Amino acid sequence: MQVAVLAGGKSPEHDVSLSSATQVLRHLDRSRWRVWPVFLDRDGSWWPDRAPLAGADWRPGDAAVGPLRPGRALDWLLGEAGIDVVLPILHGPNGEDGTVQGMLELHGVPFVGSGCAASAVAMDKLRTRHALQAAGVPLPRAYEPAAPLRDAEAAAEFARLAAAVGTPAFAKVDASGSTFGVQRIETEAQLAAFFAAFRTSYRRWFAEQQVVGEEITVAVLGNTGAALQALPPVGIYPRCDTWFTHEAKYRPGATDEVIPPRGLAPAQVAAVQALAERCHAALVCDGMSRTDMIVGADGPVVLETNTIPGLTPTSLLPQAAAAAGLSFPALLDRLLQLAFDRARG
Repeated sequence: MQVAVLAGGKSPEHDVSLSSATQVLRHLDRSRWRVWPVFLDRDGSWWPDRAPLAGADWRPGDAAVGPLRPGRALDWLLGEAGIDVVLPILHGPNGEDGTVQGMLELHGVPFVGSGCAASAVAMDKLRTRHALQAAGVPLPRAYEPAAPLRDAEAAAEFARLAAAVGTPAFAKVDASGSTFGVQRIETEAQLAAFFAAFRTSYRRWFAEQQVVGEEITVAVLGNTGAALQALPPVGIYPRCDTWFTHEAKYRPGATDEVIPPRGLAPAQVAAVQALAERCHAALVCDGMSRTDMIVGADGPVVLETNTIPGLTPTSLLPQAAAAAGLSFPALLDRLLQLAFDRARG
């Protein structure tokens, strides 16, 4: 079977995507899959490799056809490479947000992960909140401003934020991931800096109360409407930061990641696994998801759900899969099979 692996993209998470794809390309079972890497550059062009990857290591853009616009690249992959399925390893806007998924759906190509609609909703943190609220999922209190980010004025918005959720709080842009566009806010000056950094790149923002408790993440495998499998939860304990920053996520040794989480009893583990499955189903996710939570004194609250979790050497989904007895190659086989299952309906 021929599988195209998409990596890179226009997102701020371009480098994270390449790191994830490097791991995926090393672990795909070559006895089952002929692997065609596709490099998506920062300008939006696609560069499919001219031939299946022969070894374990890949250098983006080497021996590639391109640059091609996405539609022409997909035509090449279908016509010249005979692709059977696509594995998007894309994080953030222009890849995880339904854009690529919609194009693949129009072409009738099976692909790993959630469809266009679910990907778009899950990528938008505000729309995710609204969908999960409607499903009765517990969430932190939030301040949702009426004005767009470009018009936000720090003094007035800080006063409203503090009255609504208190401080410290977490300000977030509407559509990003890997902790890009997230800032812990204690002062008006910090909020002003957040606005300055993101007002030209994002349309909306909001803020959530800080919830004190055990930070965890729970991955789910499966297609909505079929059997779901919640993997063992992972406890997240940053060593150098007071919260799970981008650096804490991706710098080796910066965070202790413990399975099961240190402070959770078996009944709590079962409860957060069930909650992750509820989120997966409420957003109509397919293939995989990973839901981040804080387990506080009053129980768990959900922070967000990711539809293409990281697959880097330090990422949480592969760790959880290993704890459930799934090797990295077996995890990838499972995800690709779920893509075919969904395509068959």
